Amino acid sequence: MVALADCGGSAPATANHTYPATGLVLLSLSDGSRRATASIGTDPVAVIVSEDGAVAYVADSSPGDVYAVRLPDLGVAWKQHVGGAPFALLLHAGRLFVSLFSGSAVVELDPTTGARLASHPVPQGPAAMSVDAGGRIVVAGTRGQVNYLDGTSIRAGHGFGIAVVNGHVWTADYERAELVPAGDGHRVGLPLPVFPFWLAPAPGDTLLIAAEGAREDTDPGGVFSFDVATAKFTTLGLPRDPDQVLQAGSKVLVASHGDRAVLAIEGGRTSAWAPGAYAVAIAADPLLNLLVVAVN
Repeated sequence: MVALADCGGSAPATANHTYPATGLVLLSLSDGSRRATASIGTDPVAVIVSEDGAVAYVADSSPGDVYAVRLPDLGVAWKQHVGGAPFALLLHAGRLFVSLFSGSAVVELDPTTGARLASHPVPQGPAAMSVDAGGRIVVAGTRGQVNYLDGTSIRAGHGFGIAVVNGHVWTADYERAELVPAGDGHRVGLPLPVFPFWLAPAPGDTLLIAAEGAREDTDPGGVFSFDVATAKFTTLGLPRDPDQVLQAGSKVLVASHGDRAVLAIEGGRTSAWAPGAYAVAIAADPLLNLLVVAVN
């Protein structure tokens, strides 16, 4: 676990027109320096990177498209229309899974060609996805459950985020500001009255949480680390509209849309990377020493 001091809120970064309005930005994982940019799509909301670090996949929500983008040159390898407002992406067992938030489905694509391989109906509002301890894909739902692709479901929070830590599936209840282990009546309230949007696993059996403020782009939200063994929270920062959080090495990285930057938290210090970029999603590419940032 990275135990960091509360870094507080920060003023939004000054606009920087060198970044595209929508697309991808590549930053150095070492120091956040800019490596490349490209205008891709019109409403990117999610990005992930292939295991070999050679391709980034982007969900373009409003048009309903998915892109495969070569790294580090940012050339588009393929584009596939899936419809249904793609929300989240997951690579598993040689397939690219895409949750369709308004399409009530999870589709499987061939990550090499973009060809559609299968579609799985799920309840309305499928959001983030993860893989449970048994190797099954589990999908966060906004109706108080998580769903498996075989049609079964178990009770969980009403929210968008999901992560597996120490074999247990954790979900977020957005409106109640709580963490909810799937299939368990136990609930854990956040240390501040903010709304948990994104969950991510971190080393040492900890969970990272990005939570929004009441007025999404202007009120301070929160980024927390939660030790699942001790049920102890550490407040890492109070950014505006933190859309995604992940850990890369010793850094906790936050796509802070309201602050118009990627926040890098390390050793009790916070740095603003790509100031002026409307970061909405991030993915680490350690093989190329890059952070891939979706801006929108």
